[in-house]
Amino acid sequence: MDSPRLPAPRFHARQSLITTRRYDLTHDLFLPTLLFAALGGMTWAVRGCSGFGATAGCIFAGVMWGAAWWFIAHDPTREQSRRYASGWIVLALTVGVGVAGARGWMQWPSFFEGRLVTNYAKGEFVPISKSYGFLWLFIAGMPWAGLGACLLAWCGSLRETRVWHWAIRIASGMAAATFARYLFDTFPEYFLPLYESLESQYHDFDANPSLKRLVGDSGLAIYHLGWYLGFLSFEVARREWKNVVLILTVGVVNGAGWALCQNWKWAPQVWPNSTFNFWRCWESSGGISIGVALGIAYFLVNRKMSDKEQATVAARRAVSGPNFEWLLVFFGLTWLLGLFLRFQMGGWGSYYFSTVILFGLAYYLLNRGTSATEAPRWPRPGQLIATVEWGAVALAVALIVGLFIPGREFLPYARLYWAATMVCGIGWYLLRRKTFEAEKIKNTPIDGDPNLERIGVYLGLLMGLGLSLRNGLKGWFNIYRGDEEYWSRTLWQYLGPAFLVCLIAIVLWVLFRPVARNLGGRLFPHTYGLIWLVLIVQNVIGQLVTGPLSQWNEMAFSIYYVLLFAITAVIIFHYHFAKNHMRREIS
Repeated sequence: MDSPRLPAPRFHARQSLITTRRYDLTHDLFLPTLLFAALGGMTWAVRGCSGFGATAGCIFAGVMWGAAWWFIAHDPTREQSRRYASGWIVLALTVGVGVAGARGWMQWPSFFEGRLVTNYAKGEFVPISKSYGFLWLFIAGMPWAGLGACLLAWCGSLRETRVWHWAIRIASGMAAATFARYLFDTFPEYFLPLYESLESQYHDFDANPSLKRLVGDSGLAIYHLGWYLGFLSFEVARREWKNVVLILTVGVVNGAGWALCQNWKWAPQVWPNSTFNFWRCWESSGGISIGVALGIAYFLVNRKMSDKEQATVAARRAVSGPNFEWLLVFFGLTWLLGLFLRFQMGGWGSYYFSTVILFGLAYYLLNRGTSATEAPRWPRPGQLIATVEWGAVALAVALIVGLFIPGREFLPYARLYWAATMVCGIGWYLLRRKTFEAEKIKNTPIDGDPNLERIGVYLGLLMGLGLSLRNGLKGWFNIYRGDEEYWSRTLWQYLGPAFLVCLIAIVLWVLFRPVARNLGGRLFPHTYGLIWLVLIVQNVIGQLVTGPLSQWNEMAFSIYYVLLFAITAVIIFHYHFAKNHMRREIS
């Protein structure tokens, strides 16, 4: 007689339910692409409005894409079915897209009109082929979207990532960017348009000021392309093929999309009597292009994982408490982020990033070497000095001091002191590491510790929404009150300390109200509320900086933003309904 069949464990039931269908064109391609494109159509158009531009405007778009990707990819269970579903994605796209925006593109659109402008004020130009316009928009478009894709890929690496892997990853981008800049500066004839016939003009910026802008924009485009290719080469060397596909897809698709859009220089010929804001139309179509690239990449790399991938991810989530490797990665990425973005924050950036570094140190000291079921414990003062934690403290102090380095006249000496402290701290760790056996954990828990994932989500939202709110209010005051610089300083007087208080509150909440590291249930029960917060805040800001509704050009874009908001709202509601249905089936 056959023995009765026992019910399968809940974990296996979840796995079976999650991985039953790994291919769904509607939810894996069409809806994500439409969602990202609609978000890009609004946010990238706002990117060029009053109060925004450059990095500030790209952060505005990045946080929207990051929050949307995370929301539709994240399952209402601890075990995720998709590879790129980490909460760190919000911060990754906010930063990646933001950093990529630290350059301009104003010098290339004239190429599509057959003109290379040498002196815009005097109307001086020389004839040039339109093909240069296609080439440079492709070169510019690849890293503009691709750098965000590089950081997004870091959130879903399948292979183990040790601290030396991270060092090589960052060094690969840095070395490739440095080499690209060296080639551009040393062999300008291979990069600058019509260099052989205009060499004398390229060396006389006083008489040809527009060429100075062209050299600057082209040099930065090649420099960013170097970062993009360097990060890509690292993923190729590691054979992280989904990361490679993600980075290549976003870069190539957007490069082609930007080139085809031609900065809308064709529009005046199609509508010769129109006074419409064609430049903002180009901005919007550029954002749609990035959104389409993200949607296609989502389909190619972020469909539901195979059983093998799922098992690998589950194994990585079994990691114990934070080790020193995790702390080095956390410190290093925070410090690099501070170098790029702290000056975007009105002088408050050093305080923000110092708070984040101190959080990393406190979280490490509290949770080092403890298993998922053990209670956190603070080290005794004597233990702190005698063991590896002293290296962590010294390193944190060095990084914080680096963020508060004064003017350029003190910079060489400050860097020496700073470097000496870092070497001392890391050296102490290397000497004492054998006495701290609990540190010998192979994997870093950056993939699996739920409290760290929480900090990633909320840091990304605070940074993206905070900067967007400040820049949007600055833009509104500039449109309706004037004197943008005055309002910029005034807003930071109030919002700077307010954001710092919010950051400290988030840090204390994660430190003193942590969730269990072996959490089996929902980590983010309020994802639906968070995505609506982002959508509403960003769309309100978009309306604020659009301009007076009495002007038809501005009114048209206000209506356009409302239509895009309606599209995104319907898609978000649909995914929320689908997630609730999935949660009910699992329970």
